[in-house]
Amino acid sequence: MLMDHLNQWVRIVRQEAQAKQPRKKASSIVVPGSEEYQLLKVDSILTSIDQSLMAKAALQCKAYARALMCFEQQLVAVQDTESAVAAKVATYETLHEIYAQLDESDGMQGVSTLILSPSLEHQIRQHESTGQWTSAQSCWEVNLQ
Repeated sequence: MLMDHLNQWVRIVRQEAQAKQPRKKASSIVVPGSEEYQLLKVDSILTSIDQSLMAKAALQCKAYARALMCFEQQLVAVQDTESAVAAKVATYETLHEIYAQLDESDGMQGVSTLILSPSLEHQIRQHESTGQWTSAQSCWEVNLQ
């Protein structure tokens, strides 16, 4: 909630600053204590927070919508390298879990297409979310064995 509040404050202050000075050129000198200075400080703090850390914290707090947003931003930012591919697969599994918690079956099916070798837990989650109870029961029995 704090992050949302600070991001909203940054947006409002920027809009007000643009409305006050539409034709005035931005000066390169920022006076400490001014609203522009405060804006720069808060914005730098917000941008310095690691998105991976934010995503994991949101997931632990059961803030699934925020976790989904952070993990998706993380996926967009990752370049396609060999080490990134393994990280993406783990992120896809996490996204699948988040979509299950949000009861978003379309998102789950979309992420499932990206996972090449689904785990047993993944299959159970998939079957339960789509209402395929006999398939889910079969997977649970395999898991118990």
